[in-house]
Amino acid sequence: MKKLLPIIVIGILIFSGLGAVGFSSISVNTEKNKMMDEQSDHIALTFSPFRIEKYNKEYLEISLEGVSTYLSRPGYPVVPKVVKTFELPFVACNIKAEVVINNVKEYYIDKEIHPGPPHIPLIATEEEVPIVSIKKDFIYSSENLYPLTWHDIDISVGLNENNERVTNVAIPLYPVRYSPKLNKISVAETADIKITYDLSDNNPFQAEDKYDMVIIAPRRFSIALNKLVRHKNSYSIETRLKTTESIYREYRDKGVDKPEQIKYFIKDAIEKNNITYVMLVGGLKSQIYANPSEHLNYGARGWYVPVRYHNFYDNPEHPLSFEKIYDPGVISDLYYSDVYKYNESSGQNEFEDWDSNGDGIIGAWNFLPDESIENDTLDLYPDVILGRLACRNIVEVRSVVNKIINYEKKTFGSNWFKKMVVISGDGFMDQEDLDFQWDTTNLSEGKYTIYGQSRAGDGPSGVPDVIEVTIDRSVDTLLTFNHDDDTRIDGYPTLPIAEIVSVSDGDILGKTDYFENITENYAYGNSQNGWANLNFSNGILHIRGKTYDPKAYGNVTDIRVWVLNEAGEIVFDETRYDCEMYYEGEWVTGNKVLKGGGGALYYMPEEFEHEVIWASNGKLTGPDDIIESLREGCGFAFLSGHGSPNVWTDHFPGIPGNRRSGSIPALSSISYRPVGLPLVPIFPLSKIKNWNKLPIILIGGCHNSQFNVSMIPTLLDVYGKKNTWCHGTATPECFSWVLVKMPRQGAIATIGNTGLGYGVPSKDCLVEGLDGGICIEFFKQYGIDYNAQNSAILGNVYTDTLRAYHNQFDMDFLDHAKSLTQWVLLGDPSLMIGGYQ
Repeated sequence: MKKLLPIIVIGILIFSGLGAVGFSSISVNTEKNKMMDEQSDHIALTFSPFRIEKYNKEYLEISLEGVSTYLSRPGYPVVPKVVKTFELPFVACNIKAEVVINNVKEYYIDKEIHPGPPHIPLIATEEEVPIVSIKKDFIYSSENLYPLTWHDIDISVGLNENNERVTNVAIPLYPVRYSPKLNKISVAETADIKITYDLSDNNPFQAEDKYDMVIIAPRRFSIALNKLVRHKNSYSIETRLKTTESIYREYRDKGVDKPEQIKYFIKDAIEKNNITYVMLVGGLKSQIYANPSEHLNYGARGWYVPVRYHNFYDNPEHPLSFEKIYDPGVISDLYYSDVYKYNESSGQNEFEDWDSNGDGIIGAWNFLPDESIENDTLDLYPDVILGRLACRNIVEVRSVVNKIINYEKKTFGSNWFKKMVVISGDGFMDQEDLDFQWDTTNLSEGKYTIYGQSRAGDGPSGVPDVIEVTIDRSVDTLLTFNHDDDTRIDGYPTLPIAEIVSVSDGDILGKTDYFENITENYAYGNSQNGWANLNFSNGILHIRGKTYDPKAYGNVTDIRVWVLNEAGEIVFDETRYDCEMYYEGEWVTGNKVLKGGGGALYYMPEEFEHEVIWASNGKLTGPDDIIESLREGCGFAFLSGHGSPNVWTDHFPGIPGNRRSGSIPALSSISYRPVGLPLVPIFPLSKIKNWNKLPIILIGGCHNSQFNVSMIPTLLDVYGKKNTWCHGTATPECFSWVLVKMPRQGAIATIGNTGLGYGVPSKDCLVEGLDGGICIEFFKQYGIDYNAQNSAILGNVYTDTLRAYHNQFDMDFLDHAKSLTQWVLLGDPSLMIGGYQ
């Protein structure tokens, strides 16, 4: 393992190899520190060859050999990105980065580079959520090169892979830049990077009494937690318990609120005691009614351990964002672990309060309704390894403490542990616009039969979809929408499906033109490319619909559409080849590589058995399949789909019949059944019964780990005015926490989103980051750290994931920063995965 040397840079993490062009430098701070001589480090890069490939019928894709990272924002050109990361001592100051780009060549291309795909919320309900990625005309009509520079710089402060606190300098490089109007790319072959810095003599780490972990909890939980403290100490995780009451007393003159007082205590524990782990033990005080927040920045009065809310507002440019898909007030426990930041003005490291502009609004980004509020600049690099047990009473504390102790003592060597269960289906509708154009101008009036039939490679063809229409130019045109492929599917896997939606049996092609823009409620994803719009104009019928292969990895089909007249003669015949549709969640959880990136199973150690519960292979049909798959026990489980605080679900392949009929029956933490009056609550997760065979479960979806819910507020929030995201279902505790708190069953820990998770449709699902990407990164990091004789510590893998995601993706873009800040570990951060030997 690399060790940090006090004078020179030795840790360089290289995510991929490519370069940039021209000469450019960035000076982070121009005032030189005179305390010590200037330090420096230099690397020379040679970039991989670039490739130009077809993305779809409209666009090209530019990639680099061996590189799976891209600069990608919805609607902007997607170009390769290479990130070089330098690890400097914590006391590095006055940091400067100089990048020299060499050997720039220009090439002309015959099509545009494809724009970034939309970022779509992973909401579990069938409510209309627009899927829009509008190509940015101001970029695509410009002669200027995109990106504007060959490189950027990001300086963050936090833990490295050895749990040492360092200053991290990330240099994202963009070796291919694009001039859309000129149809030209500029490509760099090599680059030189020089980092210079001074070393300050202001070292805050003067440990007086070293220990490993602090547990922060209210005094009432102390007796129950002492058992866990003794257990941790017996396994050489030196642990202390600190009560919230004592923190508030000792730090009453520090901090703007109670969360910041706790953060100042953590800072002191780092500097005086050299702690690595922080465990917060405490959630809301009630399952029935608890006030989740008394201020836009925090919740404290209703909490045993308070929460910090940041103020990110999603998609403010979208006209429906304020009403439907904005998500402010998201819990972020990363706030507590992100203790230090680099101040560009002073050139020094300092306390990170997440309020860089000092306006009193914590973590402001696109703040609404006051658009005059300036965005905060956040570090987002963890300085301690932190997890939370969101316990609401002593019973839950005792339950989770017993689970942790039993797991660490008895799991090692168990056969059930060496298994990973993945559960998923089709995340989004990514149907391309087929738009078969049947010209009826010169055809005689009468009845015609339209056929659509799909085939996958050399395999058998599916059953044709058949539509009968009439050409009658004496009347107005009548077109109706028809989305009923769900009625033609009995189970999975099955033969390829062709579905014609833009015309129905009995429709009339008449004397008038007709156009109808079909909404998301009827055709999920239609707002992206109009794949389902109805259109008859100038005698041309635009035949639109779907083609897909409902089996695992059935992502390519051909579709033939032909039309017969009443005499059985073919009057139109056309075939589209290599049509793509991806079942995104299955790729995210699976073991295949796409565009240079693998799914979660791809990165797991070879000795782990795979149990694949997918909609496409017929093993995921409803909640009982999920419960049964977890009942036998496993080391890890990964559910990638859509969610809310109460439910998790996904879609059947191709989302047949749209979301209402194409969604898999959901697994919920609580449901209600009429047994006389009133309704009786049912707890489906209690049926797992995997007694002490407890997995670490990653849950992909929206709000599954939103642990600020209680029954009365969620029951009253029918129309989402607050928005608890429970849609009027009385929800005592969130899905992820219920799995952890249940005695002897469920999960030993969960990781998921406290806010809206985002994903991307189609072939970009493995390389765009967001919800799927950060979960994949967890299993990648576990695979790196795994040792059959000494498994990794959960919090280390979790924090390695946060760090890797931070370095790889653009933290100046809200969707990526939000994916990082809302991804919470509900569990023991010091947990030895697989137990102690």
